[in-house]
Amino acid sequence: MIHLKTLITIIFLMLLTGCQSIDVRGQNVSDEAVEEINSKKPHKEQLVDLIGTPTYVPDYSKDTWYYIQRTVARKAWLTPKVAEQRIVKINFVNNRVIDAIVIKDMQNEEIVAKSSYTQTYGTKQNGVQKFVKNIGRFNKTKKNNKKKKK
Repeated sequence: MIHLKTLITIIFLMLLTGCQSIDVRGQNVSDEAVEEINSKKPHKEQLVDLIGTPTYVPDYSKDTWYYIQRTVARKAWLTPKVAEQRIVKINFVNNRVIDAIVIKDMQNEEIVAKSSYTQTYGTKQNGVQKFVKNIGRFNKTKKNNKKKKK
């Protein structure tokens, strides 16, 4: 009887660890807030008061703000996966909103990483250059082997 209770407890604990956990990260900008932003065209300061600071402001364009919200689902100990993603892109001209665009479910887009890299010229060495460069590199040096000045 004790073994049966222990077995049931172990099975119950294993089922609990296998439950899916959902984690919402980022800022939730509702559709109503986007409509209000598009109708009122507030200044940057007013926008911060309305929905908060942006999640991301690109270095190349301070007149574009991004509010990003991700829903991440995780099963047991497996790697978390993005279940849903919502991005609100807000563009400014003279510190006033010109438009707010909602972009949904961008995680479904195929983004392929390239294995290539940008080569800088003049740094590629052939086998002979590598060999000559490493001659004597790993030899031990003696501490008191300094030449005396005459």
